[in-house]
Formats: sequence, C-alpha cells, structure tokens
Amino acid sequence: MKTWLAAVCIILCYIFTLTACKPSQSAQASDYINANSYDSFWIWGNIKSAPYLSQAKELYILQGNIHLEQHTQQSVLSVQGIAPMSMPHQKIWLVYRNHHLNWNNNELNSILKRVKRWENMGSNIEGIQIDFDAKTKNLHDYALFLTQLRSQLPQKYKLSITGLMDWSNLQNTKTLQLLQSSIDEIAIQTYQGSTTIPHYRAYLSKIAALNLPFKIGLVQHGQWDKSIDFKSNPNFKGYIVFLLREAPH
Repeated sequence: MKTWLAAVCIILCYIFTLTACKPSQSAQASDYINANSYDSFWIWGNIKSAPYLSQAKELYILQGNIHLEQHTQQSVLSVQGIAPMSMPHQKIWLVYRNHHLNWNNNELNSILKRVKRWENMGSNIEGIQIDFDAKTKNLHDYALFLTQLRSQLPQKYKLSITGLMDWSNLQNTKTLQLLQSSIDEIAIQTYQGSTTIPHYRAYLSKIAALNLPFKIGLVQHGQWDKSIDFKSNPNFKGYIVFLLREAPH
C-alpha cells in the first residue's frame, strides 16, 4: 500500500512540475518591447543617439508644454525638448504637451515659428501632435478645440493627437464626427509612465468602433501581446515607441 501511494505521489509531482514549467498562452504571446524592431518613436527629452534612431522613419519630438500660469491664469508655452536640427530622412512631428483648452493666438503662432525653424534646418515636418489627457466625458469639448485648431493650422501640416485607452468607450456620434473631420491620426497610449497598463487588450478590442486613423503607442521595455493583429483594420497606421532614458528597474 505504501509503495502504491509513493508511486502515485511521484507521478502527481511529475505532472505538477510539467504544468508549472509550461508557459501559459498569454506568457508565450507577450514580449518586451525592443526598440530595434520598430521605426517610429517618441523622443521626450534628450535621448542619447542609438542605432535604431538612425533607421527611424518617423519621429515624434517633444517641443513644448502649454499650461496656465498659476498666478495670472494666462496661457504660457514653455519650450522643451531638443533644439531644431537637420533630420531630412525622417518624417518629423512636433509634439506639444497641453494642459488646457483656452488657447489664444500666441500658442499656434509660437508653434508655427518652431516648425519654420525645423524646416530651415532641412527637416521634413509632417505636422504637430497635441498630447492632452482629456477625460472621456470631456471629449466633446476637446473635439471642438481640435476643430478650431485644424481650421487655423496650415493645410500642409497634419494634426495628430495622443489618446487614452479609455476613449475607446466613446459613443457620442457628434464628438466622433468632429474628431473624424479634424484629426489625421490618434496615437493610443498603452502605457503610463514607463509601465504598460494592465488589461490593455480589452480596451484595444474596441478601438475599431471609433473609425479613426490610429496608431498604437508602446513604451520601450514594456509588454506587448504579439498575437494582437490590427493589419485587417484599414484605419491602423502602425506603432510608435516611447523611448526611455534607461530600462526601468
């Protein structure tokens, strides 16, 4: 009897070991983001040159922060990021981090002057990107703002925006129509800080319903499920990797 029990225990332990060591499907499908596998990047600050940057086809470069001055409540554009330089072989987007919707004419004038400086250096400016974290319930106001901005932005420049994954819950038809008529793309960010947001698959499964040209924003060294495939979606325009100064610990 003892011999039989011992044999059963050995078999059960063996089965348990095999099961524990076998990766799950999600673990097999997921991988860490290797920047060398991509050709479109966000550059948020002074990132040291890396081999994959020379192969980049598209760069989104932070150039300023637009906020309300604390005491006067006046809109202020603070210049940030790298100085204009010659990048003739990549499509360049100038990115502005935005914190309010009460712009006056000064913000866009400053942005267009910055665009001109990049062009004078020999760079090809594709357009500008607005990085604004609007809550889903406030998206209609943001869509109205973007409609106004599009009407003032010279037609030769495209208008891109970043988007939160929660925006996939947007169902207001009028808001969607405003976005569809004003922006050229939305870059859905799947991360916060340097970390991939959990349950991103559930959010991204609803992106197609927005019927907007979109890119997926990934964070360098973050996680990504390689089984997710957007190739059949005509609105999918590729991936953008947010570059980190160093790998997160």
